[in-house]
Amino acid sequence: MWPELAEAGIRAVLATLREAAGDQEFRNATAQLPREYDVLLSKPAGPAGAR
Repeated sequence: MWPELAEAGIRAVLATLREAAGDQEFRNATAQLPREYDVLLSKPAGPAGAR
């Protein structure tokens, strides 16, 4: 249960960052993240991306 909540929270933060910064800035910022974040970046936040 907790890992799913944490994942949902991270996705929400990333979605907010994308909205606030715009696509290009978002890509520049997330390109610096470790590869482990790719799975979080591959699905949208919210009910459609929730498990």
